[in-house]
Order: sequence, then structure tokens, then C-alpha cells
Amino acid sequence: MNKKHPFLRILIFYYGLLQTLHLLTLARAGILILQGVESPFPILPPPGGWTDQAMAFLYGLAGTDLIGILLGIIFAYKFLFKGEFNRRLGILSLTIFITGALVFGASTYPSGAWAAHPAAYWVMVALFIPSVFLYIFLLRSPKK
Repeated sequence: MNKKHPFLRILIFYYGLLQTLHLLTLARAGILILQGVESPFPILPPPGGWTDQAMAFLYGLAGTDLIGILLGIIFAYKFLFKGEFNRRLGILSLTIFITGALVFGASTYPSGAWAAHPAAYWVMVALFIPSVFLYIFLLRSPKK
């Protein structure tokens, strides 16, 4: 993969921006939860609310998200500002991100949360899609 490819640069910039916003969103949600707000965005609840077990699961998922977010920000920063293309770091961070997104979707959809808040959940899906293209780019790029 040519690291000067404009589409790759755009995707990595987008991914870095998305992960930065993801980090800020999780930090905001954490602060609100500590202040007593039960289910702030991005974990908008189903009509009956989240069970304690579901919240514990979502907190654990947020923990793994944090690791993937930090790796993703480091990957994007190194590429965009240092000119270092670390394919392995990109694949690792995107694997965590994509796996987390699939688990999040698979665990929140059946609960009715998506039906209760369709715009919020589908916007997250739309924002996520370009990351899949970056993942495919990185998987297909030559190992160096």
C-alpha cells in the first residue's frame, strides 16, 4: 500500500478524528454516570432500562474500547504527523474497534434500544462504516 495514497490519508485522518470523538464521548458518558445519569449517550437504554448485568457488560466493553481508542489515536497521529505507517498497530486498533462495535450492536439491538433510539444507533453505524474500508485497506497492504 502506498502510504501517500490520498484515500488512505483521508481514511486514517477520519479514523483518528472518529477515535478522538469516541474518547470524548466515553469520557462524557463516564462523567454523567458518576453524576447519577443512568444511561447517557452512547448507551441509550431500551424502554425498560438497562439491567445491572447489562450495565456491567457495557462498562467492560467501554474498557476494551478505551484500549482500542488509544491505539487508534496513536496509529493516526504517527501516520499523519510523524509519517510513520505502522500497519500492525492500525490492524490491531481496528480489530479491537470493529469487534467492539459488533459486540455492542449484537448486545444492544435485541434489547429494544435500537427501536427506542433509532437515529442515535444508526448514526453510530454510519459513522463506523469508513473504518471498515480502512481495515480492508490495511489488511490488503503489503507487510513491511
